[in-house]
Amino acid sequence: MFRRQREAYNANMKLTLKELIVEADRCVACGLCLPHCPTYRKTGSEADSPRGRIQLMRAVAQDILPNNARFNEHIDLCLSCRSCENACPNSVNYGALMDTSRALFVQKKGVFLSLTKPFVRYRFLTKALTWPIWLMQQCKLDGLLKHFSPVAKLLPSIEKPTSWKPLYSATTDKKGDVSLFLGCATSALDSQTLKASIYLLNKLGFTVHVPPRQTCCGSIARQMGDANEATKLTTLNQSSFDQSMPILTIASGCGAGLCDYLPMHKIQDISAFLINCDWSDISVNSMSERIFVQDPCTLRNVQKSHSAVYALLQKIPNAEIIPLAGNSQCCGGAGTYMLNQAYMANNLLNDKLTAIKTSNVAILATSNIGCSLHIANGLREQNLTVSILHPVQIIATQMGYSGVI
Repeated sequence: MFRRQREAYNANMKLTLKELIVEADRCVACGLCLPHCPTYRKTGSEADSPRGRIQLMRAVAQDILPNNARFNEHIDLCLSCRSCENACPNSVNYGALMDTSRALFVQKKGVFLSLTKPFVRYRFLTKALTWPIWLMQQCKLDGLLKHFSPVAKLLPSIEKPTSWKPLYSATTDKKGDVSLFLGCATSALDSQTLKASIYLLNKLGFTVHVPPRQTCCGSIARQMGDANEATKLTTLNQSSFDQSMPILTIASGCGAGLCDYLPMHKIQDISAFLINCDWSDISVNSMSERIFVQDPCTLRNVQKSHSAVYALLQKIPNAEIIPLAGNSQCCGGAGTYMLNQAYMANNLLNDKLTAIKTSNVAILATSNIGCSLHIANGLREQNLTVSILHPVQIIATQMGYSGVI
């Protein structure tokens, strides 16, 4: 039954009140989700657990409880990591419930959010904003930027803004065509990984299509409860990509959002796609290093492709691939969560930093830019030097990638 409801949800970006109540009723409150919920483990509060939030959602939807600030606090504190979905014996679609509740009850409004929408929706505006940031970094003035905007402390050292071509042809015998999803944050702040992905795919015989009209995946808008904006972004992406070819995502946060809201397209994490390619004629240089892997929640719990990262990195001769301790717990990044829920985000981050220090990590691979930015900021604040790289960038470098495509 909920399969049909979910198809409607994918189209309309939210469940109706009735559908929310029906899905919430499928939770039997068994409690198996409790040990998997990061916020419940930190607060010990039933209201900050998946089953507790589901009961609150249903009560508010049925007008049993008021939609007040206290309810909003418990919903806002959720990371949407969706670890609970893997533990649920009844397969309750918690992600749909959370997105819908935010859209119906916890909508974020304000001048700042309204002003940022165009910069998220249109990549040319994102690029225009990236230019002054890059110039300030080149002139060693980024400290001034951080002084006026605390958000700027999350910014990595970025490359000169890139103008993406619509087509990058295979450099060997062609084996197929794929589309590449750029993402708003990844395109602006991690163009190196996108370039490495194109290099790697071309070497493996794939022509890479980069649709110029593509936009943000919509996850940030959904996190803010802005269903109308999320719908606009999804509709634009839906018309931008050819359904006949796979859409490869670099950031697992984008991949999760696209998987949920573009069900007719073939969405795939790039690592999962790459491990099924023909590597017989590919030479990968050895690397006698320990590479620790941090599993993003969206890759593990939604795309369910985290094992592909290990398989991909294991193609590097002599490299030792090790999962970071505590990989089942969210790092606290979670899109804008690191900004809006700083206390809990940093509480969870400290667990990751402890794991990194305990294992003497020098190289950390992660497949989500949100995780990368959050963890890197925590490492800088503790004066720890760790190379945080996307797994594709690591293996592409071992294949001769020099930063140019």
